[in-house]
Amino acid sequence: MDFRQLEYFRAVVEAGSVSQAAKNLDMTQPPVSHAIAKLERELGVRLLERTAKGVHPTQAGLYLLSKGGRLVADRDRAVETLRLMGEGAVGDLRIGVEPMVINELIADVLAEFLEQAPGARVSLTDVTPDVIVEGIRNGKLDMGCVPFGPRQYAGFVTDICDYYPITKIGLKLAVPRDRAREQHPEGKGWGRWILPYRIPAFTGMPDVVENELADDDSFEVLEVSTPQTAIAFVAAGLGVAPVTERIAGRSDAVALIDPPRWLAPMQATLLWRRGSEITPLMERWLQATGLIAARRRAGGA
Repeated sequence: MDFRQLEYFRAVVEAGSVSQAAKNLDMTQPPVSHAIAKLERELGVRLLERTAKGVHPTQAGLYLLSKGGRLVADRDRAVETLRLMGEGAVGDLRIGVEPMVINELIADVLAEFLEQAPGARVSLTDVTPDVIVEGIRNGKLDMGCVPFGPRQYAGFVTDICDYYPITKIGLKLAVPRDRAREQHPEGKGWGRWILPYRIPAFTGMPDVVENELADDDSFEVLEVSTPQTAIAFVAAGLGVAPVTERIAGRSDAVALIDPPRWLAPMQATLLWRRGSEITPLMERWLQATGLIAARRRAGGA
């Protein structure tokens, strides 16, 4: 039994005759009659009662009509779902995101993505970059976004991940508001810097800051897990911290100033498992990301 036979059978029952069903199907009568006869032989039961006034379903025919209708409907739903999956319009997408790039980039990407694919389900996991790489490696994440460019990756990261550089994210230096007018050439003399934990998989902000301020006698480091935590500590007067404008928000206790020239913008980059299939849904996420990056560049021009 196949779906074509079920469709012909339903057409015959609805039309009340084989000849009329054939016309409705835009076919000749013999193929329809042959398909129904073959279906009856395969099932070993009569499905149609043939009379001078036409054909009517037997009890077995009524049962098949009920069950077969659901099978055809399930088939149609499955075909439609697969079509939408092929277009990247539905499905599940698991994204790991480093906290600093969520507000700066991914929130806009998500809005654009869901406008294009409202039937898709996106799971955003707010985790550190090393957890993102591990999630991509073990298949728990489809993609990830980190604030590091390819030159900052440890060798094992490029062994695991393919990547797509998205855009640069500018940094500001968050300082206690009562210190905003202080002058500190090349960033020296601020004292305590509040920096994210070092991550073995990437070289980044802590490495740059500590290298540039190695000869600053006032320099010390307070490590924190998230940029949001750093802002709270700056507001409490405990030091200064490199942040983005969106993360900093507005605080009466914090001022944002231009960072030292050696503190370059971050490079936001998408990662996914090397050699794995880029699904239509992943491709749509890449397209949405590229569109947001282009808008950012145009807006900054």
